[in-house]
Parts: sequence; C-alpha cells; structure tokens
Amino acid sequence: MFWQAYAMGGPLLTIGRIPPCTSLQGLDSIKIKTSLPLSIMEEQINADEILKDRIPARLDLWQSVTGGILGLFIGVHLFFDSSILLGPQAMYRVSKGLEGQFLDPEGKGWPILVSLAALGILLVFMAHAGLALRKFPASWRQYKAFATHMHRMQHAESSAWLAQVITGFIMFFFGSAHLLYMVFFPGGIGPFLTAERIYGQGMFFFYLILLFAVVIHAAAGLYRVGIKWGLFCQKNPRHGRVILKNTFRAFSAFFLILGTLALLAYGKLGYERKNAPPGERFQPEAHAKLEVQP
Repeated sequence: MFWQAYAMGGPLLTIGRIPPCTSLQGLDSIKIKTSLPLSIMEEQINADEILKDRIPARLDLWQSVTGGILGLFIGVHLFFDSSILLGPQAMYRVSKGLEGQFLDPEGKGWPILVSLAALGILLVFMAHAGLALRKFPASWRQYKAFATHMHRMQHAESSAWLAQVITGFIMFFFGSAHLLYMVFFPGGIGPFLTAERIYGQGMFFFYLILLFAVVIHAAAGLYRVGIKWGLFCQKNPRHGRVILKNTFRAFSAFFLILGTLALLAYGKLGYERKNAPPGERFQPEAHAKLEVQP
C-alpha cells in the first residue's frame, strides 16, 4: 500500500492508497490542496481516478525490490570488506571464497565469478537508477517547487528523499566506477592489492566518499520503503515510524563505523608495505611462516 505526492512543475503526479504509516486509512478519495502557485498546482486530483493507472505503482514496486537487493548487497559487501580487521589472512580467505576456491579441485578458484557477480549488481544498480530518475527534478523550476514544499512541510520523508537524490548522483559516478573495476579486474581483490590501491594509488578518499554515499542512500531508501509499504506500522503508525527511523539510524552508524575502520586498516597495511614491489599478491604460506617466527 502506498501514497505519494509530488508537486513539481505541474499537478500532483501520483496519488495511491494511503499506507498504514500515515494513519489516515478509511478515506475513499483524497483531495490535496497546496499553497504552491497555480502554475505548479492547477487542480485537485481524485485518487479513485489515479488508481486506474497501475503502471506507477508497479514501477514503484520494482524500485523498492531493486533497492532492497542493493541494500542487502551493501550490508554483505561491507561485512566482507571488514574482514581485514581480523588480519590479511582472513581477508584472503574471504576473497578466495568469493572466487569459489572451495569448489575448485585445484584450489585456485575462478575470478570470473566475481566479474559475473559484479556485472549482475551493476545491472540491478542501473535498473534501480533508471526507475529512480522518474522522480528526480528535471529542471530548476521543479527543484524550487520541491524545495518550497520541503521547507514549508518540514517533512522527514522529503528530507530523506533529497538525501537520496544527492547521494544517488554521487553513486552514479563513484559506484559505477567501482563496479566496472570489479567486472574487468576481478583478480584485484586481496589484502595486499586492496591496501596498495587504497594507500599507494591514493584511492582512500574515493572509497570514503563512496562509503558515506552508499550507506546514507541505503539507509534513507530502506527507511522510505518501510514507510511506503507500512512496515511496523499496522497497529500504531506513529510508533512504527519511530521504530523505522531508529533502526536505520543505527544501520547508518554501524556500517559507517565498520566501513571507516576497514578503510583505515587497509590504509595502515598499505603504509606498512609502501616499499614492497607493486602488484605483489598475498601468499598465505609465506605469511604463515612470518607469523610463527619468534
């Protein structure tokens, strides 16, 4: 169940059924009034007429589905990256597990599995971005209308949406570059190569910006999905919104701290290996010998 209203550059674009989180159930139709200029809001729209067109609702559903897939991927990906906090050996095992080393009789794995996984996520990312672009302001006039609405309403969901627009724009460049690198250079995963990329090649701030953009975008998006589809809001809408807000604030804080610590660990490892030959890969046998030396 969902309800959306966008007053940007014309009449109200989408009105659907009211979700539980709005605590306005039981209305047969909705008429929205606004203080925006008549050139922007020219008429009141009856929800019963809009409901006849289900395409926007289906597109919203697919946007939520693709966003949920990406949100799950981000959480798993950050956990895998943070394995460096347990040492290079742990990160090496994770990277080889992603290559399917445990399935290879020779124990080498297949880096192409990483390429295929990255390509799949890239396609989901592109689909999600295409669906989200439907709601981006297409002109300065539309942005001003939205900014006026957000300023007057002081609406948390509108602020979260703006955060998604900004972080989504950043992710379009930074996220695409990262995924394309994984598609074409799947062998670049590993404790030493990643540390060299972050410290030696000066990519620390690239990944730091990407980390904040991804986590903030995911938290805001999953929060808005929960509001849209009435998660935790069936019995007590106000209490359900508080639960969702606190949950995704904790989500943001946890993954931002985890990701930042992982980046610092890679940077420290890269600094310690600044005199090592470029492109040197982690060798678990050699590392094990170093660990047992007195």
